[in-house]
Amino acid sequence: MALVTRKERNDRRMDALLKMEKGWGVGQTINYLVHDYKITRRSANLDVNWASARLVQNLNKHERSDLLAWLLYQSQQVFLKSMETGNYSSACGALNLIHKMGIESGDKKTQNRYHGNYRG
Repeated sequence: MALVTRKERNDRRMDALLKMEKGWGVGQTINYLVHDYKITRRSANLDVNWASARLVQNLNKHERSDLLAWLLYQSQQVFLKSMETGNYSSACGALNLIHKMGIESGDKKTQNRYHGNYRG
């Protein structure tokens, strides 16, 4: 069993993170790591899990309103392109998503789960 230095492992993990940020899928990234770094699938899976956790940490740093605005804009772009190409089912799906994110999410009020005399 070959020993791997921390620097090599960190380089491999950062490479996996860059691939996933570019839009590569989990399976693609694992296959890339296995073939290019000559490691086992288990090690590649651990590196991809680390990269996924880093992506989630980065998402937690952003404001929810910024993410919502970005998602609404992207959904609007999908709607417009779908209408141009005549893909009306995709356009309806995009409008449905915009409605759920923009209108229904604002209408939801947090309901108290406890009824009666509970004072927790």
